[in-house]
Amino acid sequence: MSGKHAHHVPEGPPHRVVVIDDSKVMRRWLGSMISGDPRLELAGAAASAEEARQVIKQTDPDVLTLDVEMPGMDGIEFLSHLMRLRPMPVVMLSNQMRKNGQQARRARDLGAAMCLAKPSLPTPEALARLCDCIVAAARHDVTDGAETSLASDKIILIGASTGGVTALESMLPQFSANGPPIVIAQHMPQAFLERFIERLDRQLKQCVDFASEGERLAAGQVRLAPAQDMQTGLMWHSGAWHVQMIKRGREDLFCPSVDVLFGSAASWSAQVGAMILTGLGSDGSKGMLMLRRGGARTLGQSERTCAVYGMPAAALAMDAIEEERDLCDLSVRMMEMLFPDKPSP
Repeated sequence: MSGKHAHHVPEGPPHRVVVIDDSKVMRRWLGSMISGDPRLELAGAAASAEEARQVIKQTDPDVLTLDVEMPGMDGIEFLSHLMRLRPMPVVMLSNQMRKNGQQARRARDLGAAMCLAKPSLPTPEALARLCDCIVAAARHDVTDGAETSLASDKIILIGASTGGVTALESMLPQFSANGPPIVIAQHMPQAFLERFIERLDRQLKQCVDFASEGERLAAGQVRLAPAQDMQTGLMWHSGAWHVQMIKRGREDLFCPSVDVLFGSAASWSAQVGAMILTGLGSDGSKGMLMLRRGGARTLGQSERTCAVYGMPAAALAMDAIEEERDLCDLSVRMMEMLFPDKPSP
């Protein structure tokens, strides 16, 4: 277990954070959030690159949050100087991060531990997630992210309900054994999921298991969201995808929830490929729309190959799906979309 559940028991002294953002409101907001988390301590704040240099010298922080869009020297430029002169864990925050995969990639290449979109609404969940990210960045070696190949920053997310078992069994073998990690939310009681996982693990070249809190995902893994009291979410930090269990919301109809899984990855949409397969209802369409708006590649299973054309139809109606494909074509098409420069196998 990672320290995610131990919110009130900081491990060792709190990590000292400097906030760099040209918006006064944002500085105050991030500052109060950091001060409210026992694992973190606000060491200082700065409104520009010039000010930041002074503050970093004076306070010697453990971790920075750095705004990408700043007047004068922007965050990316400042990051490149900082990483040459005084490498340290940096969490990049941006209003544009969702739209701009290029920026996030550049920041990661320069050594940023994480690149996050600024939450549009400061909900307690968004704040808690941001704090978790800052703590994770402070605890990990920054270079971690810089060395990982770009292929490994991708992830494939799949949502399914009625008819999904058969669909998954015919589709998953088509993914390569060392392809991006795959995380699946399949509506099914826990006991059935356990048996399904055992069967898939025997059938597939990939390693299949339940997603578990804090797990760092790697190529060639297939993880299924458990159907217990926690929802399965994801976080990108320190050069890898990590599983993050989220408390089930009162309004969550399903556990596992496709919407929660998809929505949790929305800050890193440019790295995501998402698919909605056969199923009743509309779970997944809202989360998929968030992903698509952020630059994810999204596919839906065609009506003629669905046992129940409910979830894909709902997502299509919301314009969350880029393309519909027959079940037998979904995996190959998804790999083409995620890796456009690679020749098809």
